[in-house]
Amino acid sequence: MEAPLLEMSTGHVVYFIHPRNGSLSEEDTFGVARWQPENGGEPFAIKGNLYGVNKGERITVHGKWETHPKYGLQFAVDHWERPLPKTKDQIISFLSSKFVKGCGVKTAELIVQKLGDRALERIMHEGAACLMGIKGIGTKSAVKIADSIKSNFEIQQIMMTLLPYGISADTVTKMYKQWGNECVDIVRRNPYRLTEIHLIGFLKADEIAMTIGISMDSPYRLNAALQHVLNETCYKGGHCFVFEHELIDRTKELLRGVSEQDIETELQLMAAHEQVIWEEDKIYPKHLYIYENKLAHKLACMATRSGGAMSFLEPMIREYQLQHGIVLAEKQREAVRELFRQQLLIITGNPGTGKTTVVKAMIDIYKKHYPEATIGLCAPTGRAARKLGELTGMDSSTIHMMLGFRLGAEPEYGENMPLPFDLIFIDEVSMKDLQLAYNLFQAIGPNTKVVLIGDSDQLPSVGPGNVLHDMIAACIPHVRLTEIFRQAQESQIIMNAHRINHGEQVVIDKTKDDFFFIEQPEPERIAHLVVLSVLRFLDKGYRLEDILVLSPMKKGVIGTEELNNALQAVVNPPALDKAEIKTAGRIYRQGDKVIQTKNDYDKQVLNGDIGTVIGTISIKNESGELTDEIGLACDFHGKVVVYSKHELKDLLLAYAITIHKAQGGQAPVVIMPVSTSHYVMLARNLIYTGLTRAERVCVMIGTRKALSMAISNNKMVQRNTALREKIESNLQSIPTGQRKVYG
Repeated sequence: MEAPLLEMSTGHVVYFIHPRNGSLSEEDTFGVARWQPENGGEPFAIKGNLYGVNKGERITVHGKWETHPKYGLQFAVDHWERPLPKTKDQIISFLSSKFVKGCGVKTAELIVQKLGDRALERIMHEGAACLMGIKGIGTKSAVKIADSIKSNFEIQQIMMTLLPYGISADTVTKMYKQWGNECVDIVRRNPYRLTEIHLIGFLKADEIAMTIGISMDSPYRLNAALQHVLNETCYKGGHCFVFEHELIDRTKELLRGVSEQDIETELQLMAAHEQVIWEEDKIYPKHLYIYENKLAHKLACMATRSGGAMSFLEPMIREYQLQHGIVLAEKQREAVRELFRQQLLIITGNPGTGKTTVVKAMIDIYKKHYPEATIGLCAPTGRAARKLGELTGMDSSTIHMMLGFRLGAEPEYGENMPLPFDLIFIDEVSMKDLQLAYNLFQAIGPNTKVVLIGDSDQLPSVGPGNVLHDMIAACIPHVRLTEIFRQAQESQIIMNAHRINHGEQVVIDKTKDDFFFIEQPEPERIAHLVVLSVLRFLDKGYRLEDILVLSPMKKGVIGTEELNNALQAVVNPPALDKAEIKTAGRIYRQGDKVIQTKNDYDKQVLNGDIGTVIGTISIKNESGELTDEIGLACDFHGKVVVYSKHELKDLLLAYAITIHKAQGGQAPVVIMPVSTSHYVMLARNLIYTGLTRAERVCVMIGTRKALSMAISNNKMVQRNTALREKIESNLQSIPTGQRKVYG
């Protein structure tokens, strides 16, 4: 076929080549289709952003011809537009498509029957009013149909204007949902506003701004750059604030050519308008400043409430020991006493020091003394919450679920609606960042006791703050369990964890079968041995969910991304009877182990939850009707969760996960590459956290040199927080005479 010399073509899609069902999404817009020009020319292949295109629908595509090395001549679509359908059949086809909400084929036919060939023009001009009176269309349906039609054609015009600026089609779609037909004006006036709603990053917004002609020293540009540097520094480094000189220096380096004076002037204006909080030489994002101040005040108030003499307690401790045939260590007995004495208590300890034992004792003795007391148990992740529930025999939930987090809304429980418990135990508190700690303590009532349990030597939270460390440093009531119990001393995992924590090298007893180190310097061979180790444990009868492959990093031959691809290919290869979905370069296959990477309160799955793909499923629309879009169904511990294609960006393969993601969970088997290729991440608390995820067996594969480097590196990355100082300041401001006795 001779390529016609054109840059645009009007016609229709005959059928989709990729994906075969034409099921594209806002996140996965690339498609390939067979195209029939309306001028009667020969059909040809088109490719590009085809999200929103319906098979058989008349549209105009704009683009250029390209020759693919395998598939030959194709028309690469830069953008497309939807002319108003002309014939009755075209109008009915469009109205009954998935892009018009609340309108099926029968309703579409009734609309055309009443409004004729100009149905769409009338709806766009007159709105929902012209649909009233048509059988089966009420006020709500009329508004929904009219709004869908209007947005479909408006968004095409907006795309025509904004795509040349390098803004993607899916970004334009999201912009339209936020700003409607004001999108173009907003972008032309201040493209940095796109960063406010997290549609694009600062660098992309800056590129668009330079194209539009916004000046280098525009206040819009300086404001956005300062916000970008402040938020990126805080959220990537776990900081609550950035020092003034560092923020100005980093922003100056980013903007190049803009004077320090101009940057400082803009920063002063931002502080004056409370876009940021400037406290001495510290610059805070406003929300982190509020969280830190309010949390410090609440913790100080709780820490000053303590009880008096408790003559009843020692006999109860002795009785508990007799009933359960155990002897509590002195520090464990101290923890029980402090439970009754304090409103707020921290219990920390390394593996094998009896944290679970003392929590069980505290619950039992407290319930015996206060039979009517309500007790709540929670943890930051679903895995940690399930483990806490199994160990105590009580119901346990995530902190998010306990607080009643909801999408786009404040938590159900907070300052004005305290949690309905007399006593709350919170496990794995080292994972708790500033925001989650703030939300939790805002919901603690004036008479509720709180016990925080954790291992202060593990990794700190991923998000801003170092809450557990700061609370301990501020002398919040704290009991540290130190005695390693005899049974724990038999475990190489526990004893080597303690050695690592004290800066000592691991010791391997070859007569035991719970800790192995396989020496291998080459990353490619390490990756191969990781795969072989997984297969060996599967052959021994372990299940996929029993095995955690942990890597310090995502990238590289032994990073989680490549390990996941290698493990998926071997453990769960493609088969005719296995459904799968391919999107954004990833394959999700029936039987795959997957992990949720973002909190989704609607689906009730949280960041770090691990599940299994059980198959593909047809997605329902807002009316509950099945569509032709194919989604993914996953099982998260007995709960089936359905993902549409665009939601799969929040779901990753979990054959291998980072050590950070594994925090709060454990598995019978842990396999961990330890290589100098990850030297940037090698640190004592990282290796310690990874090792302590193992319940029965840990296999390290790599070099002793890399392990030694990690153990020797005990330089804790300093986080910028002022929580400790603010707790201490609040404690000092409460006069001794006003401190309350807790009864």
